Formats: sequence, structure tokens, C-alpha cells
Amino acid sequence: MNKNILLLAFVCLLGCSEKNESLNQIVKAFGFNEIPDSSFVMQPKAQFDSSDYTIEPKHLKKYYDHPGELGYIAQGEDYDFNSLSVIMAMAIPNGGPPLHSHGMEELHIVYEGTVEYIINEKRFTAIGPYIVKIPAGAPHAFMNRGETPINIVGILPENNTSYHEIGPNPLLKK
Repeated sequence: MNKNILLLAFVCLLGCSEKNESLNQIVKAFGFNEIPDSSFVMQPKAQFDSSDYTIEPKHLKKYYDHPGELGYIAQGEDYDFNSLSVIMAMAIPNGGPPLHSHGMEELHIVYEGTVEYIINEKRFTAIGPYIVKIPAGAPHAFMNRGETPINIVGILPENNTSYHEIGPNPLLKK
């Protein structure tokens, strides 16, 4: 009986280890060595040449929002956009940003995955592919409810965006 329990525990640990290693590989491919312990924003590693048409991650601000949103920010004014900023984000399973707002409207594009949102206190779940409209000034957050990381593109129609953190993500399961 004890051998069966030990074997079952080993198989469970092995499965969890493989799942974590797969997640780590995805996170590394996105340009992060690991999932950080706390939120941060880092300046770009390289200067962007405005004569180029390709903006690479090394040209972008890199950020992590606890509990589980990794990403890059293209603040439009830094890349010669007149009225556009873009966020490329990855949310790990049960990950997303804190509750926050922007001074302008935003939209999210997700090609696949299941994401729970809260926008102006309205909770809903979206299943990719989808586009979500977030009104200007609306408190919002999201949480990846799938088993694998998802990629989100956030588009903001101004070249100088604002970000106001309101508090922890209310969608966190306690």
C-alpha cells in the first residue's frame, strides 16, 4: 500500500515538474529568464532607430505585473507614432495585472485562450479569438483561466499613455 502511495506521489511530482518546465520554456521564449516575484518596469536594452520599421523586444520597456502578466510596452511617442501605443503581454495560468485604469480607451486582442475580465465592476469570461473594448478611465483587470499561457495585444489610441494602479487583482482566487 505504501509503495502505491509513493509511486502516485512520484508520478504527480513528475507531472508538476514537467508542467513547470514547459511553462519556464515558454516564459524564456518570451524573453524572461523566470517568473519574477514582484512587479517591475525596465527601460529598453537598446535604442530604437526611427528609420527602422521593426520594433524588437530589446527596444521596448519590459515589465512584470504581479500575479502573472509579463510584457513589453511600446509607448507611441518613443517610436514616432502620432496616436498609438501597444502592449504585448503574456499571462501565465491564473495570472493577470492588478486592477488599474488608463486615461484613454484600450482594446485587447486574444487569438486563443480563456480569460476572465472585470471592467467597471462587470465580470465576464471571453474565449479566444476575441477583442475586448475597455472604456477610458474604466477600472479593469483580467485573469488567464486556461491551463497554458496566453498572449494579449493591448492597443491604446494615444502616443503617451497613462497607467494608474488601483489595487490587487480582484479576480485572484483566495
